[in-house]
Amino acid sequence: MAIPAEKRLAVLIDADNISATFAGEIFKKVYAIGTPIARRAYGMVNCFTSEEGWAKAQREYGVAARPQVSNVSKKNVTDIALVIDAMEFLYRSPCEAICIVSCDSDFSALVSKIREVGKDAYGMGGSKTPESFRNACTKFFELSQISKEASTDKSIPSSPTCPRCGGKLEVAWTKSNFKCFTCASCGGLSSEIEALKKAISKQSMNEMIVAAQKHEQPGCICPVCGMSMSILKVASGKKHIEIDVCAKCRTIWYDKGEFETLTPQDGLLNAKVSAGKAYRRETVLAVSADLRSGHLKVLNVKALTTVLRTSYHVPNPDIAPIIGTLQCLRTIKVDSKTGKIEVVKSKG
Repeated sequence: MAIPAEKRLAVLIDADNISATFAGEIFKKVYAIGTPIARRAYGMVNCFTSEEGWAKAQREYGVAARPQVSNVSKKNVTDIALVIDAMEFLYRSPCEAICIVSCDSDFSALVSKIREVGKDAYGMGGSKTPESFRNACTKFFELSQISKEASTDKSIPSSPTCPRCGGKLEVAWTKSNFKCFTCASCGGLSSEIEALKKAISKQSMNEMIVAAQKHEQPGCICPVCGMSMSILKVASGKKHIEIDVCAKCRTIWYDKGEFETLTPQDGLLNAKVSAGKAYRRETVLAVSADLRSGHLKVLNVKALTTVLRTSYHVPNPDIAPIIGTLQCLRTIKVDSKTGKIEVVKSKG
């Protein structure tokens, strides 16, 4: 049965779950349903701070931003705000339908309630949207851009987009020499699951992928393959954090600080940061302490250069400045003829 074009509806978008890159397809489908009298996107503040994110969609499609701030669970606070507004539209608005744009099964009860009251509940999401949400809707529209199959090439696209705020991702490296992508706007990080191999066992990584395949709690959109990721709760010591895992291409998305929480012995080594004074100062302090404590023993400049490159993961352009700083701080003395190194003990 054809949907009447004059139908008025409210469009409520889970911006934490759906990337702004799909805004065009969303509203193309929306106008096929009827006339949107309200267009709102709900998400953490970072979703609306980038010009490439939902802030841009606000100008192009008239989407009203509803940024959320939470001290506990950034996932739930967004969902609750969306549900509250949905109830307002359900009982106090002249609209005949409400459209929920999300891959999250938690909205199944909401769309069921909308239908019980006598209004239509439309849903939009990716191919991995749970059946519970799909079946509860009056009609569910699958977003083709989210549903496209991942490429067999696991390399991240040349211009990847942050799934959290829509900003551009830049190439960086971890201290364990794993390639990753970072977002300068929100501080998020994307890398393959193998970057965790020093923090967790191979068996645990495989269990994470199996859990992600169940897709019980949909997360953000994978910046590599465009599929919906799964939110998994993982533990690091006494801390529990939530990360987004893609079962298709084994990519993990970490919000700001999460990667360092899981891998305190590793961390991020950004190429731009490593060339700066701040990075060199931290490296100099670490090397100086290791030399004076005896943990690091080198006979000459050549040996120190090799250790800096392999053990401290110092980029080649930074090696000479770091050795020079060690000399200026009187941590080492270097024989200009032979290159031999003498460690100067601290007076303290």
